[in-house]
Amino acid sequence: MSKQEKELQELKPYDEVQFSETSEKTKGYLFIETAGHGYLFVPVGDKNMKKAWKIYKKSGYGFEGQLGIYLEEDCEAPAFLKSIA
Repeated sequence: MSKQEKELQELKPYDEVQFSETSEKTKGYLFIETAGHGYLFVPVGDKNMKKAWKIYKKSGYGFEGQLGIYLEEDCEAPAFLKSIA
């Protein structure tokens, strides 16, 4: 389990973290699956962190951890990926 997966599991203990992948579809960002949802991970220090944080704060569905922002797959992640296109 990666350190990002471990952090998400701590932030969301009621939903088992399953696996992660990085793909072209997510523009190189880590995508973490859980039993109930998926999250796009934007690390602290990333050039697009401000955009991710703004989207997360507006909707509040994702999670903010020490390592970065975990954007929820249905609305936050697509909005973020569109904003950096």
